Amino acid sequence: MDSLARAAAEREEYDKVVVRTHFGDDEAWQAVLALAAESWGDDEDADEEGFESTTYPVDDPTLAGASIEALRDTLASIDEYLSVVFIADEETMRHPLHPLLAVNLDDEPNYLDKEESVFGRQFRIVPRQASGLHVNLTLANMDYTDWADTAKNSADGVFTEFP
Repeated sequence: MDSLARAAAEREEYDKVVVRTHFGDDEAWQAVLALAAESWGDDEDADEEGFESTTYPVDDPTLAGASIEALRDTLASIDEYLSVVFIADEETMRHPLHPLLAVNLDDEPNYLDKEESVFGRQFRIVPRQASGLHVNLTLANMDYTDWADTAKNSADGVFTEFP
């Protein structure tokens, strides 16, 4: 997991970390990275152009099939300032929207939903919105639950935008 340590050491503060764990489709991975590079926010943000989106991709075949728990525990232990990591797993690669798995690295109880379910720890988010989640958590503008609850209440369980 040396590539995760490199990500923690090299990423800029507002770079979201996207970890690839499925290596069966290079075209899908390139599509994920392109979508993750799109500006985020709604049309009223940043003069109707959105906000810049930056990504630190971790494309390391040794992480193929790595468990979410192992990735979460490793990153939480080596990067105290990172509050969320985005996983590009098989579902990400196969789904037409390529939703990343947003995994909460914070153990604070207020980040769990009322039932303390796994949904409070992780949810799917379209790549374009991942920077918005990361930046808002970094700035403490919003809580993880603001995003997770929106995903939970969507028809397909994927965060695409706020209602």
